Amino acid sequence: METQVRIVIQARMGSTRLPGKVLLPLGGRELLWHVVRRMQAVSRYLHRPVQVVVATTTRREDRPIADRCRDWEVPCLRGPAQDVLQRYALASAGLWPWDVVVRATADNPLYCPRRAARLIRRHLEAKAQYTCVANLSYVVPEAIRCHTLRQLAQWEWDPYCREHVTPHLRRYPWRYRVQQLPSHWEGLRPEYRLTVDTPEQYKQMARLFDALGKEDPLFPLEAVYEYLDRMQWPVPCHPAEEAPTVAMPFG
Repeated sequence: METQVRIVIQARMGSTRLPGKVLLPLGGRELLWHVVRRMQAVSRYLHRPVQVVVATTTRREDRPIADRCRDWEVPCLRGPAQDVLQRYALASAGLWPWDVVVRATADNPLYCPRRAARLIRRHLEAKAQYTCVANLSYVVPEAIRCHTLRQLAQWEWDPYCREHVTPHLRRYPWRYRVQQLPSHWEGLRPEYRLTVDTPEQYKQMARLFDALGKEDPLFPLEAVYEYLDRMQWPVPCHPAEEAPTVAMPFG
């Protein structure tokens, strides 16, 4: 039986720094729309069907997300607001233990479908429990085996890990079959913070989409890097997201 791949995009309206950001316009469409379409395009490069699901919360403020997903004919699950790990476990319903859940977030509108497909392929070939780009990436999602995800949802107690879903796997890679790809894997440029967390980042991202997304909203990451170099996009210092991790080989 072929392994199923389900991409789950976590989304909520209640951002503290930029409320409602996931439905703000970028190039004439909502930010979340771009994430959904780029994740749907993964199947084109993976050469197999890929399911895409949006996982939001049961809060009233997140009803517009569910409404947009209905308009786009995209499945939308609503679960706990703070317990995002449980939301992912709920979104894995119907999958076999060996199937793959891909974690994507709704504030990263420049996900690269081609690199995402390659990461999933690497995950499957290595028979890993978890695969990510080291220090995480704003343009490539993470892949986790369904059984591992459900195990974490059952016994993980740390509120930080439950909110951010996968830190435990990066903190204790020797406990699992963890595959951490280099931060510059496949030509990635980690010095560029390609996400939308603040009003200023949103303004910068809106300018980028106005410049590159008029003809094709799925413009490639190479075009993004070329634009950023030309426009001298600010390169901030990257604060550590969590405790340092150690990449452990396996095989």
